[in-house]
Amino acid sequence: MYNSDYMHYVVALGNPGKEYESTRHNVGWLMGDMLRRRLECTEPTVNMKYLGRVSLGVVDGEGVSIFYPDTYMNNSGSAVAKLVSKEERNKIIVLQDETALSIGTVKLSTGRGDGGHNGVKSLINSLGTKDFTRIRIGVAPTSFFTGRTKIISGEKLPKFVLGRFNRRELAQIMALEDTILEMVRLTILRGAAYAMNRFN
Repeated sequence: MYNSDYMHYVVALGNPGKEYESTRHNVGWLMGDMLRRRLECTEPTVNMKYLGRVSLGVVDGEGVSIFYPDTYMNNSGSAVAKLVSKEERNKIIVLQDETALSIGTVKLSTGRGDGGHNGVKSLINSLGTKDFTRIRIGVAPTSFFTGRTKIISGEKLPKFVLGRFNRRELAQIMALEDTILEMVRLTILRGAAYAMNRFN
């Protein structure tokens, strides 16, 4: 049902459970929900075979599946590997949080390493490739004095990414909706290289 020649896969990274809602690490799920609404996809349904929830829709004649792995972030790859065949793994678009980018910014990437992101690391290891598209949604704070991105690392990183957005930060994230929607649409219709030239 999901493995047609016209299917593209948006993988929204996050953690299941109420305690993780609205956390920085779950910004992929937040934007997945936005895409599902804007693209008028089906309600996500639990699929035990694929270890997650699947929502289906169409983008200008191209089939799209929005997938929410229920395996927790660090094991996301095992779920995605069940959903997407080896021949289709270049049709994956991952929505992820990015601590190397300041909040309110977003970048398209393809063929990169995991950058220290455990969910992406799991995807690379399970899929056996890094040749998929990533929409990296910035969650890092900026310095009040310099305006530069603050790098959160070491022992502080897990607590930071599992922390919740405040109201101002959430507004900055939601302001990216149109950009992320168009990134996904152009990647599906014209390819990642075209979309990166348009947005990066």
